[in-house]
Amino acid sequence: MLITAFVIAAASILLGIHPFITYPLSLLLARKQPLPDGVQQMRAGDRAPSVAICMSVFNEERVIAVKMDSLLAMAAAYPGAVSVNVFVDGATDSTPQILAAYQDRANIVLSKERHGKTWGMTHLVSQTDSDLLMFTDANVVSGDEALVGLSAPFRDPSVGLTSARLRYNNSEESVTSKSGAAYWEIEEAIKRIESQTVGLVGVDGAMFMIRRSLYQAPPPHLIDDLYVSLGVLIAEKRIISVDSVVVYERSAAIAGEEFNRKRRIACQAWNVHRTLWPQLRKMSSLRLYGYISHRVLKWFMPLFVMITGLSILWILALLIGSEKVGLLTLGGLLAIYIAYLLKFKPVSMILSIAYSLFGVASGISEAIFTNKTYTIWLPANSVRAEPSPDEQSAR
Repeated sequence: MLITAFVIAAASILLGIHPFITYPLSLLLARKQPLPDGVQQMRAGDRAPSVAICMSVFNEERVIAVKMDSLLAMAAAYPGAVSVNVFVDGATDSTPQILAAYQDRANIVLSKERHGKTWGMTHLVSQTDSDLLMFTDANVVSGDEALVGLSAPFRDPSVGLTSARLRYNNSEESVTSKSGAAYWEIEEAIKRIESQTVGLVGVDGAMFMIRRSLYQAPPPHLIDDLYVSLGVLIAEKRIISVDSVVVYERSAAIAGEEFNRKRRIACQAWNVHRTLWPQLRKMSSLRLYGYISHRVLKWFMPLFVMITGLSILWILALLIGSEKVGLLTLGGLLAIYIAYLLKFKPVSMILSIAYSLFGVASGISEAIFTNKTYTIWLPANSVRAEPSPDEQSAR
């Protein structure tokens, strides 16, 4: 029994740490591919590919004016043709009125009813014929050279999608935002390794660019950024992170909002997995390994944590007796509760991470056992705060 408990504990620990430790370490042993240097490859007289910027918005009155000014500045800095396209998904605040001032410089599509972000993005793409498509979110702050940086690597025909590097800029606002920012730093470090080996295994929706020829319109009930980027992976094209393009976003600062965000994203991600798995499993072995390691195993992290905890309690019960283990467990929970009341930061961080993992577990469970899709959702209010002067100057 004791050996069985040790084996289960060891297996769950190894599976739990694999996406964050052994997976990136294994990639470092793989053959690295040099990142494309699109600027050096550009020849005199070459036509810059045309770009369609697509953005779906809901109630964004606090950030939309700054975002539109940023997108227009990016378009002005780009040497080729650029169109700015915005779908307003049944907004109930002053977002449509603010966007009215930009109708002469952008394609503004107003919808009185909510259709969901994916439907809006697909609709915008159907109205364009540009060589490249760039997708972004309204609350993302970026520099004026973002279009230039993201488009440059497409001089390499093996590149199918490029992604900006995302940083959270409100890590000190709360324990929730601090833990979220810390996790994302790890995620970006792994992506930098993936970029030169297996390629990014899916991207977030902050800001990315794709060849129009590779764009596959997702069903409206599926999350668009993951579906579209995995389609590029299935097509055996490279997905790379462009280090020179850094964008900034606020992380959710309230625990309840972060829980709901994690639950939604996990549910959406598993629905994408279920839809694309018949194609994903036919990918090359290295890319399939990357997908399972970075995506599938990470979604089951809460399960591995739970199994590890229960296995450790099982081992202790076999060694010192179940009654002592019960008392130690109650004592440990009481100590954690007291530390939380005293606002002991390490304990607060651990509890914040645990709550986020519970959100992931809830989302995966919803996707597997129910028909939940999150076609339409409400964005977290704390990530839509008005940009500070520092955030605006990041442009």
